[in-house]
Amino acid sequence: MPAYDNAAIASALDDFGDLLEIAGEDRYRFLSYHKAAHAVRAWDEDIMSTALAGRLTEIPGIGAKIAATITSLLGSGIFPGMDEVTARVPASVIELIRIPGLGPKKAKALFDELGIASIDGLEQAIAEGRLAGLPGFAEKTVENIVAGIGRYRSLSERILLADALSLAETLVAGLKEVPGVEDAACAGSIRRMKETVGDIDVLVSAEDGPAVMAAVRELPVVTEVIASGETKTSVMTTSGRLADVRVVAPDSWGAALQYFTGSAEHNVHLREIAKSRGLKINEYGLFRVSDGERLVSACEEDIYTALGMPVMPPEVREDAGEIELALEGRVPELVTAGDIRGDLHAHTVATDGRSTLEQNRARAAELGYEYLGCSDHAYDLRMVGGLDLAQLEEQWARIDELNALGDGGPVLLKSIELNIGDDGSVDYPPEVLARFDYCIASLHHGFSQSREQATRRLLVAMENPFVDIIGHPTGRLLGRRDPFDLDMEAVIDKAAETGTIMELNAHPERLDLNDVHLRMARKRGVRVAIDTDAHEAGQFSHIRWGIATARRGWIAPGDVLNAQPLDVMRSWLKRSRPR
Repeated sequence: MPAYDNAAIASALDDFGDLLEIAGEDRYRFLSYHKAAHAVRAWDEDIMSTALAGRLTEIPGIGAKIAATITSLLGSGIFPGMDEVTARVPASVIELIRIPGLGPKKAKALFDELGIASIDGLEQAIAEGRLAGLPGFAEKTVENIVAGIGRYRSLSERILLADALSLAETLVAGLKEVPGVEDAACAGSIRRMKETVGDIDVLVSAEDGPAVMAAVRELPVVTEVIASGETKTSVMTTSGRLADVRVVAPDSWGAALQYFTGSAEHNVHLREIAKSRGLKINEYGLFRVSDGERLVSACEEDIYTALGMPVMPPEVREDAGEIELALEGRVPELVTAGDIRGDLHAHTVATDGRSTLEQNRARAAELGYEYLGCSDHAYDLRMVGGLDLAQLEEQWARIDELNALGDGGPVLLKSIELNIGDDGSVDYPPEVLARFDYCIASLHHGFSQSREQATRRLLVAMENPFVDIIGHPTGRLLGRRDPFDLDMEAVIDKAAETGTIMELNAHPERLDLNDVHLRMARKRGVRVAIDTDAHEAGQFSHIRWGIATARRGWIAPGDVLNAQPLDVMRSWLKRSRPR
């Protein structure tokens, strides 16, 4: 039986939803599959375990029909209804809407009018000039599509950390059950928790390499063996992704784990230090050059200790100054999930969220949060139901009622996600902004604006005394949308000057700010908020990805707004400053 993880099932649901939309199916039907995909990605439990327990309909957004679809896919690899839809529209057409700026309507037009069913076919049609005169495909549109194809090809070579880690953890769990395996772990960029991953690397400690490789070939998650030897096997998985599994002897485990975790730049720097001390380091251990004696190898910590430094968390191993700090004994204390006391960016059904205020609060209580922000969209973003003043009054009244329950649940905070206009202005007048506990302001439009204009918008917004937090600052969507072209040094400097908090948006498609920006912010004393931007209660679990990125940026608990008790958190807000 094939083994599918949450990411694979979610991708299958999304693909089917996209196919239905291209085929012209009812909007409610294709959106139901996208909603289900969101819910599966956010589901904290392994989807296979949930299905075996007959509990799929407990996942928000999963009804009996989609539960049956998931059960079929998990049991046989068959997606019910797929054949009927692909008889009308080839599954390969889904590729087309992965191109930035080319949505389902245009993809359907390309297929219906020109029979184009793939990116390769689209490139050929453009080269032959076949799009000329096709309604909706003016010369500038075609130019944008060509540019979008280039971006898609470069971005699609990597996958989201959330999807890669799910697959890697499935492989690790299966390998740990193999007789003779002493240990197994993720390696490479997954272990360093990079926002996107190119290769999925898993390392195994065992004496009998060939036996482990034979077991790898038979894992339920494996659909095809690409190459296999005595110590390394490359396979295709049910997620449609390649994975490399390598086995090492137990007495080389620590050295191999350090070596294959990387980064390459980090390892080069370590080798230079080792060489300066008459030592040599590789995947087999740390050796004395004079006589070739292996000094340490079985434990990763021992490798670093022998080089005169404490072991560094995998997330910071990018040769970005972490080795120098370690040699001085100053490896920073990094934030953990246990430090987080609340989430300050969450939406509800009042705008474009899929959970109620009560459902969000209940989930926050399960997580042990002390407080939770209700930050729906502001009025100017009407396409997602931005709130007018009357609606705000209604929401505030309900927040007051819930806070008065005295049931020990998290304190609900009155917040909003404002929209930053082209001139840096935000939605409401000062007398309304002053009534919020805090305000988040975000860029939601103008992605093609110049560096100067986009940067200026943020700088002006940060001068507003009621803008406490800048949400998802660069606006990127990993693999789907390029970030705003911003002068991030100027942005970080302005945040330091004005006391504005910068958000690290934990959604796995955003992770914005990135690790480079976070190190810049930390150096300038700018504080951050690690928020999920949850659009349904299950997405509060995305905090995991924000924590990982914060650690990559050397962020400590003392740098994080929502790692503070409520009274301290409030005192950090810009509006709390004496004026």
